[in-house]
Amino acid sequence: MKYTKIFTYSFLILLGILIGYENPEIIDKPKKSIKSFFNKDTSNYLAINKGQLNIKKNDDDFFANSFDLEVKKIKSYDGKTAGLFFNKKKELKLFSQKGEIIEKKTKRKINLPSDFTLESDGGVRSVIYYKENYFGLISRKNNNCYFSSLINIKNKKKIFDTKCLPEKESVNFAGLGGAFQNLNDSLLISIGTPTHESEKIDRLAQNNEYFYGKMLLISKDKNDKEKYIKEIFSKGHRNPQGLSQVDGILFSTEHGPQGGDEINIIQKNKNYGWPIVSLGTRYGGKSFNHKLNEKFRSPVFSFSPSIAPSALSNCPSNLLNYYSEFICLMGLTLREMSLVVYLIDKKTMKLFSYEKINLNKRMRHFGINLETNLFTENDNSFYFSSDNDGIYKAKFKNFR
Repeated sequence: MKYTKIFTYSFLILLGILIGYENPEIIDKPKKSIKSFFNKDTSNYLAINKGQLNIKKNDDDFFANSFDLEVKKIKSYDGKTAGLFFNKKKELKLFSQKGEIIEKKTKRKINLPSDFTLESDGGVRSVIYYKENYFGLISRKNNNCYFSSLINIKNKKKIFDTKCLPEKESVNFAGLGGAFQNLNDSLLISIGTPTHESEKIDRLAQNNEYFYGKMLLISKDKNDKEKYIKEIFSKGHRNPQGLSQVDGILFSTEHGPQGGDEINIIQKNKNYGWPIVSLGTRYGGKSFNHKLNEKFRSPVFSFSPSIAPSALSNCPSNLLNYYSEFICLMGLTLREMSLVVYLIDKKTMKLFSYEKINLNKRMRHFGINLETNLFTENDNSFYFSSDNDGIYKAKFKNFR
């Protein structure tokens, strides 16, 4: 009798789950009640939603747990972007990693230094807008020296050069970082450790004589308009490709090695531990020190296996209003091929939940405005790039 009851209850629970999954409207009311409960006080809860309920309704719409995402291709492009910008006239300017500018149906080459190189996954790794100018974070090779530079795209004037990388056979510029954010009158930019396997290059993240593995704060010299002041803002970074400021708080997304991708809150003069600590493993299987260390800032969240996070942004206002009790961030991924919505608990500053919408595309950049925030249309549509594919327009709708 006892086992019969257990079997019956288990069967009814399983049946309820299956019905709710296939018919979400049936559980809509209880779902809203649960959401209302969590809205009261989330400080004592951590409910990480790793599920990925993505049902493609038609060619343009993707059905997620809490909303639909409408996605439409607006431009084909067979390459990888270095940046997407919209001016005040809402005109798109696309920069490519190969060194091209595409705007108003025209394409032209960027005037780059003669030692610019595409070797070792190099190129224009990121384009940055600051003080009414576009700057390129580029890879260079001079004889046997691999290094990188931040240059003004208009006149090729350099803001800085990095030092030569050791173990040149292990250089991989895909790890150069390139995330940026305008902070008041200054520019914050991430410089990664461009390698997959070199411990010598990785260790530069802890060496203040090198820019690699750092967040750099750059500002114009008040006494000389042609000069820029560079200072290390934070260190111990591997490859941060996403950076966004929400409510005065700086968030970044960072590639780990094999596993250990991170969401971090970036603070001045803090050390984020790479390569001394990481929740990932080295390529080839060698483990890192996984123990938390009070000397280093711990991540808000760490992903294993890797999702390969690229761009990070504030959420469009319709999504922000829907999740008003949280800090809402939106990210793109390469390996996971998903757009991800991150919800940060405002009290604990920990990741409360994240939802992945699998679009089966390697997504790299959001379209941003000249204030370096997410560019949105009046209907809350936004834009993103997909590697060797094109530019897409997307919009959250049908909130449940």
